[in-house]
Amino acid sequence: MNEVRAREDGARVREGSLRLRDGRRLAYVESGNLEGLPVIFIHGNPGSRYMRHPDDELTASLGVRLITPDRPGYGLSDFQRGRTLLDMPSDIEQLANALGLGRFAVMGVSAGGPYVAACAYRLGERLTGAAIISGSAPFNRSGAVEGVNRDYRTAYALATWPHWLLQPIMTLHDRSVRRRPDRALAAVLAHCSADDRAVLSDPLIGAQVQGFRVEATRQGVQGMAREARLLTTPWGFPLGDIRVPVHLWYWEGDSIVPQQMGRYLHARIPHTVPHFLPGGGHFSIYTHWKDILRELVLR
Repeated sequence: MNEVRAREDGARVREGSLRLRDGRRLAYVESGNLEGLPVIFIHGNPGSRYMRHPDDELTASLGVRLITPDRPGYGLSDFQRGRTLLDMPSDIEQLANALGLGRFAVMGVSAGGPYVAACAYRLGERLTGAAIISGSAPFNRSGAVEGVNRDYRTAYALATWPHWLLQPIMTLHDRSVRRRPDRALAAVLAHCSADDRAVLSDPLIGAQVQGFRVEATRQGVQGMAREARLLTTPWGFPLGDIRVPVHLWYWEGDSIVPQQMGRYLHARIPHTVPHFLPGGGHFSIYTHWKDILRELVLR
């Protein structure tokens, strides 16, 4: 916590980093209303501290101070060998302490969802609220990939491969993405819902998605490879012991993280607020950004 550096860029965006207790660097971005209600946003995979709605006025209009850290091995945050889901709450708490936060909300999208569950389990008394948006559920269960499209079934299967096989494959794929991010986005569009295609056709959102994706693997793919493996193995804590109310946001048109994953979490986390909506897709966080934040901070 003795190495907090921040660079302010305009009225509502600030970049910074801190040194964690174990010596690792944790990088983050703050946006929205920098004096507002703190919400720590946990990005997807691949993702980075630049993941958010591109219109910061939407965030600021709700009085939200959005804080988005790079997870270990992503962007500018140092890799953490052997990390687990339950290592993340400590990083989040150290970040909150460094920023002088007392209590705060936490939300996460896609692969960031399990980390929200981990924070709700470990940091319950510090949280004012929690939201999982299109977040994956545990995979060690029957029917875990029901409703998942073919490409992502393959990706989830590859995630269980040994590291020495998985990392070279991910490295080759990453080189292709970094060389032609527009082509990578087109590949995503080919397998997503009509609603997702409409969202990603917005030039600002498309550019934002390409930007946070390229930043994700600035250091290579080792962070992403570690995460792929740990998200497809048992999470290591009982969902039934979570006492914080958790908002669950899932859309019928999502074939990456289908609604059945959210319903699994709804059945096992004691206090959930379900938002299982028709249509939409995996990128509906953008069209429902204000609704999600409003439910999280204004209730």
